Amino acid sequence: MRRSIIFTISGIVIIIVWVFILVELVKRVNVKSRPINTHNISGQMNVENDSEDWMDILLKGNKVGYTVTKIKNIHSGFEINENIFLVITLMGSTRKIISHTRAEIDEKFLLNEFEYSLSPDSMAFTISGKMKGNTLYLSFGEGKDKEARVIKLPSKPMISAGLTHFFRSSPLEVNKSYTIDLFDPFTMTTNPYTFRAVKREGVKIGDTFHDALRLEMTYLGTPLVLWIDRGGRPLKEQGFMGFTLVKSTPEKAKAGLDGLGKIDFYDLSAITVENKIHRPRDLSYLKVQLDQVPSPLPREGLRQKLNGTILEIYKEKNSGSPSYAIPYNGNNSELLYNLRPELLIQSGDKDIINLSKKIINNVTNPEIATRKIMAWVFESLIKTPVVSVPNAKKILISKKGDCNEHATLLTALLRAVGIPSRIVIGLVYNNEKFYYHAWNEVYTNGWITLDAIFKQMPVDATHIKLITGGIEKQIEIAGMINSIKLKVLDYR
Repeated sequence: MRRSIIFTISGIVIIIVWVFILVELVKRVNVKSRPINTHNISGQMNVENDSEDWMDILLKGNKVGYTVTKIKNIHSGFEINENIFLVITLMGSTRKIISHTRAEIDEKFLLNEFEYSLSPDSMAFTISGKMKGNTLYLSFGEGKDKEARVIKLPSKPMISAGLTHFFRSSPLEVNKSYTIDLFDPFTMTTNPYTFRAVKREGVKIGDTFHDALRLEMTYLGTPLVLWIDRGGRPLKEQGFMGFTLVKSTPEKAKAGLDGLGKIDFYDLSAITVENKIHRPRDLSYLKVQLDQVPSPLPREGLRQKLNGTILEIYKEKNSGSPSYAIPYNGNNSELLYNLRPELLIQSGDKDIINLSKKIINNVTNPEIATRKIMAWVFESLIKTPVVSVPNAKKILISKKGDCNEHATLLTALLRAVGIPSRIVIGLVYNNEKFYYHAWNEVYTNGWITLDAIFKQMPVDATHIKLITGGIEKQIEIAGMINSIKLKVLDYR
């Protein structure tokens, strides 16, 4: 059996969120807006053949990467190629991430097809898709592990990689708001994104001042700002957590990165508290005060109770004998929903099913079976940061990962033998700070928490639940980073 010492916990979902954020240049804003009528766009205006846009990626003023977006005319419209190169520090270790998007869009800048890949220094993520009418046919993975999904859309969307080129062909009016449907290949969803053209102002890039149009937007509750020049080219973007994108040149963009080792992502996303918690893994009760309450935070339940800005967390007690023998064969829609295979939680895969059955060894009590599977995940996975999209089949092969890998594989193994399970994202206290973290909930005789990183069932009271769901829900964490502050009032 392979085991690692528990390291500083911080859900690697934060890194995944940031790769997603850097891919997009325009986000949602909560203002009254008007949809853009793409049928009235001329398409070719102000868009040159074989154009390039280079941007430096800065984190709190230190360069940590760059992006390059290229566009060229093709017979059916345009081909977009966007590359993002990012170097981050995790626990003192340097990690490289390369994101690539290739898309073909029509003369109205609407999506025809795309290929997207995320190539970190560990497990890669690839996805491609083609539009046929208003239906998007997706292909995920490679070789014999390739999977397919079909998504019905109300209309053809845009893709973020081609958005600035859209700006060049559609002059924006000051004091007007606009909404565009954008497809995100990372979460495989289409959402309306809204931005507001606020005013024209000067922006300094290096030693040069540029006449720019300021666009403001709010994404996941966080204000973002983008400046574009009169030709629609991006000049600067201010984003989350001190990230900024700035207009650059090929030579400058590829030059040395001065931010290496200066800022660690774990510390960047952590929440510091004045009152330290002793023996956090033994806590059965925690009382904290929030400066503001995150909108997704569960307000009432057996485990968490919110009164104003005061949040109390109770470690669950044993709920008694399980209400079913596995596999679950009832008709509760919520439980059936949490038994289904998902694109990245392949509980219907034969290797995952066979392993799960082998682990429980004919046990039909869901609580006992859950503890067996959790123990196997705890013992079998090397606990190390992995910068990728959590994929149960790939995790089973690599047998390594952070909290998200543990939670993803645990969910797949539990569902494979008929035990309803789901992923939870929230905060956990470790090494004198609260970190973003992923764990699970499983249904035996009611929902109960478990954490394969700490081998806990139920989890200790320092686990503060924020969100339930997969990668499409976890992206909401981005809006909470650096916005949550809390004070420890009591614990025992």
